[in-house]
Amino acid sequence: MSISCGESSQIAATVNGKSITVQEVDQAFGGKAAQQIYSVRKATLDDLIDQKLLEDAAAAKKVSVDELLKQEVDSKISEPTPEEIKAIYDANKERIGEPLEKVKGQIVNSLKQNRKNSERNQFMAALKQKAKVETKLASPPVARVEVSVDDDPYLGADKAKVTVVEFSDYQCPFCGRARGTVNQMVETYKNDVKYVFRDFPLSFHQDAFGAHVAADCANEQGKYWEYNKVLFNSQTALKPDKLKEYAKQVGLDSSKFNQCLESNKYETEVQKDLDAGIKAGVTGTPTFFINGIVISGAQPFSKFKEIIDAELKK
Repeated sequence: MSISCGESSQIAATVNGKSITVQEVDQAFGGKAAQQIYSVRKATLDDLIDQKLLEDAAAAKKVSVDELLKQEVDSKISEPTPEEIKAIYDANKERIGEPLEKVKGQIVNSLKQNRKNSERNQFMAALKQKAKVETKLASPPVARVEVSVDDDPYLGADKAKVTVVEFSDYQCPFCGRARGTVNQMVETYKNDVKYVFRDFPLSFHQDAFGAHVAADCANEQGKYWEYNKVLFNSQTALKPDKLKEYAKQVGLDSSKFNQCLESNKYETEVQKDLDAGIKAGVTGTPTFFINGIVISGAQPFSKFKEIIDAELKK
């Protein structure tokens, strides 16, 4: 199938008269299609390599592959002892919800299958160690998604070599857990990373949208990050009265803040971030883009460090 150079601008669908282009569809993929294809190819290649190794080993012994596996794997599988069976049953008794005698056969089969898998893995590892196996299947290039920083609040160096954009939700517990990693990243790379916070309040978090609007109101008075910290520390209490209370805590002018909050003047700003996140393929929070490379969820600092260090070396 040939692909024309103009395909990216072709219309893939229309919704109430509004167009969705092929380019938008591809961008929403965020490189996931290429990675999925690679994963399937890699798994299939591993199976084919194993099969070739088994055939060569069987030929060397002048037996069939089935006979080889019986000799090297099946013959080494011991029968589970009554003590082992009972130990497995006792550890899972509440979940099983049946008497031991009724499920004994299933437990035995499960234990034997686990042992068979273990013996086969050890046998295959030994074959690979003796053989010359060279894998040349190329992994896909690192997928990057173009994400704007817009005019959203940021920490770090404005002209940094690495830009990290987070789409987050003040009511999302995983976003709250990610604060430690974010703080460590900002502190470690204060001169090399520009960290940008963008709004992505999820629809099932009833108080999140209002909290994001409130943070923008705090930004008006130069206290965005102070307010941001309070919101993440108060994820279960984000009703309007609490949002006003937090404004006092961080030293905002209450009258100006309350007026801003009640006017909903930043609703369009929050919605703009939401739309940008959806366009970039964000489906959950937190989602980070490190120079366009996606990290989903509250990942450890080491994951960020690995990507940031690689980007800084370029």
